[in-house]
Amino acid sequence: MITALLGLGGLLLVMIGAGIGTVGRWALAEHGPRLLARRLPDVDLAVVRPWMTWTANVVSSFLLGIVVTRLGAATGGAGYVFLLLGTGLCGGLSVLSTAAMDVVDLVRRGTASIALGYLMLSVGVSMAFLWLGLVIGS
Repeated sequence: MITALLGLGGLLLVMIGAGIGTVGRWALAEHGPRLLARRLPDVDLAVVRPWMTWTANVVSSFLLGIVVTRLGAATGGAGYVFLLLGTGLCGGLSVLSTAAMDVVDLVRRGTASIALGYLMLSVGVSMAFLWLGLVIGS
């Protein structure tokens, strides 16, 4: 009975964290291009939108590095914080499927070289920021 309640509590924490992360990613994708367009009126919002996903993935990787360093394979209360922040928040903030669709959209627009650069930068910079988060967290 206790194990089931603890499992349910963990599930609830993941759901809360994922909800917060997902709303953050949505807000960045929805409002980021508009904020940028205010500063740079000549910017093409269709070109900017994939970079909002990229930003969310990089920020999520950085935060995950810090969370993993600080909490790692923690148990007890710290394990629940990891579920909230690492699995939930960072998982909701980052999204591979949207990044993949961004690549497809860029290819369909006839910008295959930009799509390839976007893909490589997404993976490379996200991993670099994960490492940076690990270094800063330790």
